[in-house]
Amino acid sequence: MDLLRRLGRAAVCILAACTSFACAGGGEYPSENERLLALEKEARMVEQSLLALADENAELRDELAILREQSDHVEPQEGAEAAGEHEEEVAGLEAEQEEQLTILVESRVHTVERLVDLDARVEQLEEIASKVESVLPSAEHWSKGKDEASSPAGTALGRTVRLVEESGGEVHYIDHPEREDPSVLVLPPATVVGETPLVVSLHGYGGDSAIQSMYVPLHERVNDDGFALLLPNGSHDGDGNRFWNPTDQCCDSAKAGRDDVAYLTEVVARAEELFDFGPVYFFGYSNGGVMSYHIACKGLPGLRAVASLAGTSYVEDAVCHSALPVSVLHIHGTEDNVIFFEGDTSDPDPEGAGKTAFYAGAQEMMMRWSRRAGCDWPGQPHPYATLDLDRHVAAAETRAFRLESRCADGIEIELWMSVGSSHAPGYDDAFVDALVDWLLSQE
Repeated sequence: MDLLRRLGRAAVCILAACTSFACAGGGEYPSENERLLALEKEARMVEQSLLALADENAELRDELAILREQSDHVEPQEGAEAAGEHEEEVAGLEAEQEEQLTILVESRVHTVERLVDLDARVEQLEEIASKVESVLPSAEHWSKGKDEASSPAGTALGRTVRLVEESGGEVHYIDHPEREDPSVLVLPPATVVGETPLVVSLHGYGGDSAIQSMYVPLHERVNDDGFALLLPNGSHDGDGNRFWNPTDQCCDSAKAGRDDVAYLTEVVARAEELFDFGPVYFFGYSNGGVMSYHIACKGLPGLRAVASLAGTSYVEDAVCHSALPVSVLHIHGTEDNVIFFEGDTSDPDPEGAGKTAFYAGAQEMMMRWSRRAGCDWPGQPHPYATLDLDRHVAAAETRAFRLESRCADGIEIELWMSVGSSHAPGYDDAFVDALVDWLLSQE
């Protein structure tokens, strides 16, 4: 059943395989929605097949256990021969026993063959599931019906609250006049005035706070690790997809004019009116990672560190020239085919009169934030550790690089380069543990 849990979790957390870099102007084609809908259908068929296979697997293993028990009880009946029974009766008994053993052996062989075939089919389905999750934004997002969408439990807010409450979290609501839904604030059992850290987690393009929480369940760590968690939602674009605007200006009329720096700054301030928090940390996935960098560029009060997964910043960096130094953790897969690890400056922005207005690569981001902290990111860095975080990639795939000396006091600049990982790595508890440890160490 572990495979089923992995599939279910992946199907709702791959947020932006088609157009994750919101406001970057590219990567979306007329046939993309049809392709994603077809893949969603395939994912549902995979899930149904896996459920059926799991039941069949259990039945076969029960059957095999019974056959083994039966074969163990088939014993030579030496008593008949020892008592001087007739040779014909002895021969008949031996023939009957041999026939029973033959039937049992054949049954066991057949059952084992069926189990082997079952395992092979499960592997095939897992390959299909892996292909689907690499491009499917969210099965929940695409399949959500009108009735579900109109009910409180079916909204991003309702689903987020349910996840938090199921993990034992204490829910508070942070309202804002420019957003339909309030943000969810999760508090630990005990808070310390001026010290309890606040982590803000930002979803990717097309996602929401619930999907973000399913992909990277920081809410499950609040009680044990003693931090507060803020889960806001971006606004909707013209296609109904939630997004963050990580620029001072944006690229089309549906997205222009939304000042998410002001919105997030005010939401954090309203949360701090209820509780006096300590340092503030931002974590974002994809478009949320881009927004986290933009928040750092604009200098949110109390911001101590930013962690970005599969997110980056624009090549044009003028809006960030006056940014104060903060600790930065950049997490990126080398096989990310949505936001390239090396960046992308080759394609002209179709709405920018031919200008290259795309994004910087991972190493460039490290150099930028190192310079802001008064230190230099080396041209050929050497990893200080190798981490096994992505279950979709064999062995330990993530090389961790760190620059903490010669930087501004207390500032760390770190890169987790996941060799072979895609735009949506298959992260689980090991990644969440490592992420929380890094964020909370930036005191």
